[in-house]
Amino acid sequence: MAQVLISLVEIARLRRDPSALPASIALLVIMAAAYAGSSALQSWLLHDDDRLLARTAADLGLTLAIFWLVLAVTRRLNRYRQTMNAVLGTSVLLTPLLMLLLALQQPAETYYPIKLVAWAGSIGVIVWYTLIVGHILRSALEIGFATSIAIAITGNTAISAVLALTLSSIEPPVSMR
Repeated sequence: MAQVLISLVEIARLRRDPSALPASIALLVIMAAAYAGSSALQSWLLHDDDRLLARTAADLGLTLAIFWLVLAVTRRLNRYRQTMNAVLGTSVLLTPLLMLLLALQQPAETYYPIKLVAWAGSIGVIVWYTLIVGHILRSALEIGFATSIAIAITGNTAISAVLALTLSSIEPPVSMR
């Protein structure tokens, strides 16, 4: 497991590609569970417990589906497990930094320098994660970096849009209001 962690760090540093990870279904299940946990934690910090399970399940499901679709269209499904292990694992690696930035939101409301640090840090994490996913896709699809970045941005935008549209329109049952 230590070697997997080292490989994920190197992928996040853009120095290795997903082929450094095993194409193991067991590792994919572990990474999916870790991703779901980090997604739930982020959702809880952002939205409290408002549809926490639905947000977490939708985030994981859409992420798995989007990457499956991209790999299927390009006839590279044999790389799905390694690609998803890299995408999910690197996302989990960034979670502590995201938690710190989310925790800064409360003090940032009253102190402008903290707000600036939280905002700049959030933009930095978003850009870095986009570069990581682009790097992973470049290796998995054997395409240019600019194209892989475009696919990464499109995928992340699609996931965010679907989550925002579907979860904002779901009304809780009358008994839960």
